Amino acid sequence: MSLPVHFINLDRVPERAAFMQAQCARAGFDSVHRFAAVDAATAPISPRYRPGRWGAYWSLLPSEVAVFESHRALWQQVVESGQPAVLMEDDVLLSEQAGAVSAALAPHADRFDMVKLDAPGGLIRLGPEVTLGGMSLRPLTGVIASAAAYILTPSGARILLHRSESYCDHLDDFLTRLHPGYRPFQLAPIVALQGMFADLRDVPGIPPSISGSERTSAAPRARAPKGPAPYRLGKELKRSARKLARKLYADRALLAQGGRIGRLPVAPDLPGYKT
Repeated sequence: MSLPVHFINLDRVPERAAFMQAQCARAGFDSVHRFAAVDAATAPISPRYRPGRWGAYWSLLPSEVAVFESHRALWQQVVESGQPAVLMEDDVLLSEQAGAVSAALAPHADRFDMVKLDAPGGLIRLGPEVTLGGMSLRPLTGVIASAAAYILTPSGARILLHRSESYCDHLDDFLTRLHPGYRPFQLAPIVALQGMFADLRDVPGIPPSISGSERTSAAPRARAPKGPAPYRLGKELKRSARKLARKLYADRALLAQGGRIGRLPVAPDLPGYKT
């Protein structure tokens, strides 16, 4: 079963659209659609965005809201289509195996809600291995700072849509959070790698814009307000508590259950992670 593929691309960045069409052809995807991204430079802020609610983040930049809304629009399309799809951003390097991997997972879409095809590098904590369609998957145990390429099922899309009716969260974090009833998994080895995380020094023919974020390049120094001191202190205490728990017992327990902690392997025809 060949899955439809949607990649998100700003109208004002046709270079990236051409890059993604070439990457999708290389990966063996045969049903590829470009989705016109929500542009923070022209679009009004979504009424779903609710800053200052003492949640995961205090506030977001307009560009971060636009990224969230672009993905959310595709989640709606997945629900309406009634079939799983591959959703990507427009700066992703794809392995030649990506199409075959997605097709192998498609018949098992009732067993998951989301499968991440990419990873950012660095240590990632995952649950015990599950094999579906000959592919190695592991359940997520926490947020991962990357959401550039993933398979989403209608059941997963419905959960994400419901949970994002009101939000103030980065798209990467939101997609990989352990929402109630949500079944997110990570593929390994990864078959997609976002340009900003890839070592592109010896890779010919990569447009310069692929190594950075086009959506935020207009104001690279911009930072969203991080909230009042009590909010920031609370977040820091929670972060410290998580680190201490991992050191004292959580990491050992995860490994004892068959989990994995480490950098994910990359398909052999992709560049390595940026160091």
